[in-house]
Amino acid sequence: MNTLQRLLSNTFLAFASSVLVKAGNALLFILIGRQLGPAASGSFSLATTYFTFVFGLSALGLHEIMVREVPARREESGRYLVNYVSLRVALSAVVYGLLVLGLWRLSPYSAATTQVILILGLAAVPEAVFSMSQSLFEAHERLLTPLVAATVSTVVKLAAGFWLLRAGADVVQIAWVVPLASVLGVVVFAVGLARLFRRAGPQLPARLDPAFLRHHLGYMPSFFIIQLFSLLDYQADILLISLMLSENDVGLYAAAQTILLGFNLMPVAVRTALYPVMSRYYYQAPDKLAVLNDKISRYLLAAILPVATGVTLLAGPIIALVYGPSFAAAAPVLAVSIWAIVFLFLNVPHSRLALIYNRQRDAAILLSITTGLNLALNLVLIPRAGILGAAVARLLSSLALFLVFYVYAQTRLTRVSLLASPIRPLLATAAMAAAVWPLRDQPLAIPIAAGVLVYAAAALLLDLVPKDDRVYWREVLRRR
Repeated sequence: MNTLQRLLSNTFLAFASSVLVKAGNALLFILIGRQLGPAASGSFSLATTYFTFVFGLSALGLHEIMVREVPARREESGRYLVNYVSLRVALSAVVYGLLVLGLWRLSPYSAATTQVILILGLAAVPEAVFSMSQSLFEAHERLLTPLVAATVSTVVKLAAGFWLLRAGADVVQIAWVVPLASVLGVVVFAVGLARLFRRAGPQLPARLDPAFLRHHLGYMPSFFIIQLFSLLDYQADILLISLMLSENDVGLYAAAQTILLGFNLMPVAVRTALYPVMSRYYYQAPDKLAVLNDKISRYLLAAILPVATGVTLLAGPIIALVYGPSFAAAAPVLAVSIWAIVFLFLNVPHSRLALIYNRQRDAAILLSITTGLNLALNLVLIPRAGILGAAVARLLSSLALFLVFYVYAQTRLTRVSLLASPIRPLLATAAMAAAVWPLRDQPLAIPIAAGVLVYAAAALLLDLVPKDDRVYWREVLRRR
């Protein structure tokens, strides 16, 4: 299997794994919303946000460091795993303790919402082990085991959640399925790790290596800052809505963001598969790195523009289909927020380049700027425009994030320009929008099918995929 085939295979496996994990949470949220209403779904979404903070603040960039460092020194895989897992678990417990203390002292929410937050926060400990195990498999470019672990965890979560809802359980009782499903995912990883080390040869070290951890601590502050600002950038809107508005508003806003999770998984999957390949090229074939970055950037642009346009045109029917009429106020939020995904999508190769070139300190500075902008916009717009103001803040800050990383990559790292590439995707997308607009009141399948067919035809007519790439793809498919 050549590099491109492996990249495509790993992109698919990473996407499938991410889809399963996120879809499990999203479907559970949707079930809660449809059965218990916006307020209960708001409590669950807020608890998920706090879990994300506990999980993220304990990360210290260990996932990124593992994926960056291990591909060039796979014989040290066991050393990385044991030391990083131990550190992640300890940090998760400490951050969870701080969460308990903060909720006890401040009491900003109802008793039921506080309970849900504390229950979901417990999942950060097994998820820390899950994350470190997954990063090791990513570094080895073997993504089947993470997919299996995600499948087991998701199936258990959804089955238990559905059964509890049918039995009349409330949101507090349902919250327990999340940490329990995470524990089962870790069990699956344990089996996969045993097989990996049996094949790879080196054994797990019997004890921690303080000198090894001290050596890597130098990387961690910058990665921690990146993680902190990333969390604030993506979760501040939910927190501020919960404090400035109501749990019902949180539920409505989260309804739109939950649908966007499906689209947000695409850049996550590309990033997961692309990062180890870029790391390997950086060390072994740096001349190929710029070419790979160029092609990925162009294909990402062509893929995301029609998706964002279609979601904007069909936001109302999508919300009605998924949640029902009580969530109609979430449709404008969805129509605006999808364009933030566009800029996150396009930022994937540029943000990875900063880490590949060991410029995480610069990345942290850039991220701090856009995070500050996001917080300021939320504070200004939420009181004036409610949850739609939060959506606009997210869109503008995502645009700023893309621009600063794009300019940085252009001026400091590599010269790959997107300026010549938007014309054809924009023309194809405009043709698709013209076909979808008059059909937007029809059953959802009709405008979606029309949009797909028109965009595909326009892409062929406009030669969206260059001739040399088409020849290459045909050759790849023929070899398969």
